[in-house]
Amino acid sequence: MKTRLLCALLGLTLILAAALPLAVSAAESNLFQNGTMNRGITGWRTWTNDPSGCKFSFSKDGGVDGTGCLKIENTKQVAASFYQMAGLEQGKTYIMTADVRCENVSTEGMGFILGMAMYDAVGNNIGEMASSSRFGTSSEWSTVTFIFTVSNENCVAASAGPRLWFSTGTVYVDNVSVKEIVKEPAQSKTYDLTVSDTPNKFTVDALSCEWDPKLLLPCNLEKGVTEDDLALMKENMDKLGLHAVRMMIMPEWFEPANDNDDPAAVNKDGFKLESDEIKNTLAYLKVCHELGVKVTLTWWGAAAGSWLAFPNCNDWISAPNNKDEIAENISWFVGYVKNELKYDCIYNVILMNEPSYAFHVEGGAVDFPYYVECYKAIRARLNADGLSDVRLVGSDDAQSLGWFCNSYTELLEVCDAFNSHNYAWTYDTPYLNQLVNEFISARTQFGQEKPFFMGEFGDGTGVGAYYAQSVETYGRGLYLASFAVNALSAGAAGMSYWGLHDVYYYINNQGGDNGGLMETGLIGYKQDGAWKYRPTYYAWGLICNYIPFGSEVYPVSGETDDLIDCIAVKTPEGKWSVIAVNRSDAEQTVKVNTPVTDTMNLYLFSESTLPTDNTNNMIPASGTVTPADGCYTVTIPAYSFTVLSGIGVESDSTDTEAPTDVSTEPTDTAVPTDSTPADTAEVTSDTLDPEPGVKKGCGSSLTVTGGILTASLSAAWVALRKKKEI
Repeated sequence: MKTRLLCALLGLTLILAAALPLAVSAAESNLFQNGTMNRGITGWRTWTNDPSGCKFSFSKDGGVDGTGCLKIENTKQVAASFYQMAGLEQGKTYIMTADVRCENVSTEGMGFILGMAMYDAVGNNIGEMASSSRFGTSSEWSTVTFIFTVSNENCVAASAGPRLWFSTGTVYVDNVSVKEIVKEPAQSKTYDLTVSDTPNKFTVDALSCEWDPKLLLPCNLEKGVTEDDLALMKENMDKLGLHAVRMMIMPEWFEPANDNDDPAAVNKDGFKLESDEIKNTLAYLKVCHELGVKVTLTWWGAAAGSWLAFPNCNDWISAPNNKDEIAENISWFVGYVKNELKYDCIYNVILMNEPSYAFHVEGGAVDFPYYVECYKAIRARLNADGLSDVRLVGSDDAQSLGWFCNSYTELLEVCDAFNSHNYAWTYDTPYLNQLVNEFISARTQFGQEKPFFMGEFGDGTGVGAYYAQSVETYGRGLYLASFAVNALSAGAAGMSYWGLHDVYYYINNQGGDNGGLMETGLIGYKQDGAWKYRPTYYAWGLICNYIPFGSEVYPVSGETDDLIDCIAVKTPEGKWSVIAVNRSDAEQTVKVNTPVTDTMNLYLFSESTLPTDNTNNMIPASGTVTPADGCYTVTIPAYSFTVLSGIGVESDSTDTEAPTDVSTEPTDTAVPTDSTPADTAEVTSDTLDPEPGVKKGCGSSLTVTGGILTASLSAAWVALRKKKEI
């Protein structure tokens, strides 16, 4: 169904050092000579495939601090690079960074990137890797981060450096650095952080899950699913605190043949509500209406061979073959739901899932100008039919910054918001905070006038489109929190996790993609009469419940050693929440300076606090914390996150009396020698308690004293249960 483009940013392979433990740091020495350009262009070489189309130079006063920088000017769509043979070694992992400022960088090519090329013993190029891109014009400098491994076993030398790659325009580059990533034990420290005085431009809008209308299809009913399970999912959505869901829909589900040949005149008899798919869709929309959950309806495209599809589109799905007919199709359905059923849940409409690779016209080409024309037709039709309050959302790209930039530029006056997808990293990716921040800020800085959100996200362990290797693991839950905190801090207005629960999209006994089971949900598929609540369920519930829709987001500043992620939010009712993630393998103390004086509840996501009885209830508060001199102090166990929140605290909670001490006794005192989460390790009898059904945890002890909360890790990680193959 949906494509996972794992670490394939803009056409080249981005290799991440996800296998390393979190306790990593960059070596002190920069392997590039003259990376700050203090000695002009000394040490830097240049390469291009067409010298007539580019110019390399040194800009004497164009650097970050006015001391000079490298400059590349492309007048043609050529490849141009400053580079050095920096002594990169096969098998080692590196972090390369550079500050860049762009002028009119076109989106036809890859724009500005950091790149690396590997060579064999006779000088043949045997592989290229590249960072994410930068396009357009920017008055401010931004940092590009690239983590890569010299992976080819035949590599004897490698070049690396900044590139302007098959795009026209000008780039200024300063502070170029490449350093080896070194594995080392983390040390417990105290981090002093400060909440910004100014919130981000856009409020939270919204925190969501993918919820495609499949649950009551025959392929699930045949496996024991009933309407009671839809009621259970409604209960789960409420407990998760979901603000919204993203839902697929296909035009032929309710318009199996063209209603008539005139898209301006609706023939109501041509619209049918009899298919299993549309019955499921309407049942889901009823649930969302009753819960007050907003819905992003995504028209996936037209199924190949259907009346609205292009012939010979070379895929299972096609762009709509008539912009006015798709506009009529969308407007009729939205109008029916709003005006006939009186459901007020439809919030956003998107045309085409991941159009950056899937907007196929006849012959299989991706046609961006036609994409723009379709959006204009949809906006005009919604407005004409009295549906102007429904937001139109553009881009929905599969990690393609070029498509996003083009969409934003061409559809700024048409769309109300924009979004992208990302499936690139894991909880233990080194410098995860920098990578997420860069992915988001590249879009929020380019498109500053409209909200941006993550239309889909998950981690980078996908196998095909229907399964993720980490789906059962604790580490995936930690990743959700870290991604959310860093994305919101960088300016994202929201995000939607794929997906709410496992479900069969179809039955394919011959194999297919995971046999048709979408196995990436917060909730595992029903077996022996029960659904399985995964660690991600509890992690996402803490995020959604304590970062409500409409909250203001306040970034948090201070040195974090790239191991601590933290934000603060203020709800529309004036309550505050602070979320802090510890991605290191040692406990860390965080002191967050805020103007807030409220007592807050404390919630801890750690393996010891996960429910052991497969309940759909959220992790309860571990205690309360009162700030001392405007500072909340919390000691966070290794690989865990905390939420401090005034939501649910009584109005007189600003009383400064010390709260009652709260302690959670350890569930086990045996400390394994390896404290790194084992995301894919098999659970054996050696790692389980002897009593069946009792989960062995890491047992943290929490104590609140005088407004200072501390938590000490009293037992380490245990191997996590590997999911059973179906």
